[in-house]
Amino acid sequence: MRVLAFDQSSKVTGWSVFDNGEYVTSGIIDMSKSKLKADERTFEMAKQIWGTIKKYKPEHLIIEDIQNQNSTKTVIVLARLQGQILGYAFAHNIKTYIITPTQWRKALGYKQGSGIKRPELKQQSINYVKGMLGSELPEDQSEAIAIGVASHKMFDFNQEEVWE
Repeated sequence: MRVLAFDQSSKVTGWSVFDNGEYVTSGIIDMSKSKLKADERTFEMAKQIWGTIKKYKPEHLIIEDIQNQNSTKTVIVLARLQGQILGYAFAHNIKTYIITPTQWRKALGYKQGSGIKRPELKQQSINYVKGMLGSELPEDQSEAIAIGVASHKMFDFNQEEVWE
C-alpha cells in the first residue's frame, strides 16, 4: 500500500513516500526563488505536486490541513493549493486524508502547545527524521516524512475505510 504525504505550501513543499509503512524516498519542490505572483506560483506548485502524485502513484494521499496564518492572503493561497490537490486526487480516485499539525505532532509525541513556537516545532521534525534516517534534511522535507510516519500511526491503510 503506497502512501504519499505532503507538507504543502506555495513556496516550498515537502513530500514523502511510504510502501507498506516503510519509508521509501522524499524530497522538496522549491519555488521560493520564483518571480511569479502568488496565484501563478501556487498554480505552478500545484502542477508540480500533481507530477509527484503521478510519478509515485499512491493509493493514499496525506496532506496537512491549513494552519491559522498571520495573513488572510496566505490562508487564501494555501486554501487554493489544498483545493487543487484535492481536486486532482478526486479526479484520479486517490483516497485523501487531511490531518492537522496538532494531530500528526501528537501522534509522534512532539512537545507542543502554548509557549512552543513554530521554529521549535520545525526543529522537532528535523530531529525526529535525523534520528530515523541518520541524516539532517531540510525542514519541509522532514515535516513531510514526519507527517507520513504519523499517518501510519493514526490510520490502518489496509482497511476499506479508515475514517468513521
